[in-house]
Amino acid sequence: MPAKDRYHDTVKRALRKNGWQITREQVRVTFEDKNLWIDIQAEHPDQERIVLIEVKELEKVSSPVEALACAIGKYLVYRMGLRNTNSDSPLYLAITSAAYDGVINTSLGQQAVAEFGILLLVFDPVQEVVQRWIP
Repeated sequence: MPAKDRYHDTVKRALRKNGWQITREQVRVTFEDKNLWIDIQAEHPDQERIVLIEVKELEKVSSPVEALACAIGKYLVYRMGLRNTNSDSPLYLAITSAAYDGVINTSLGQQAVAEFGILLLVFDPVQEVVQRWIP
């Protein structure tokens, strides 16, 4: 299993504050003979909804654009793997509010999110709260 991202536990606490239950961590998705590992699976009892969440750090890195490119690539591969298993759970990319206000709020970031249909979960890492789900 891969190592947890820096904000993995922060996202879990933020989800719990919003009424989500963490049902699995390091969710394995098998594509042919390869294992893909998605960080978190969560369920909201009131909404009867299950989501998958990949946590990524896009700020405090040497190149936010490079980090964004890697995160998008991983997200797309995971989404392809989920389609291959006929999963209907949406996949969200969890990013900090600083990343959203930074690299995602640029023209490049906005176009990439729109072009690839990336679902975002924006969270505040200090207060450990979910700020928004996009879309």
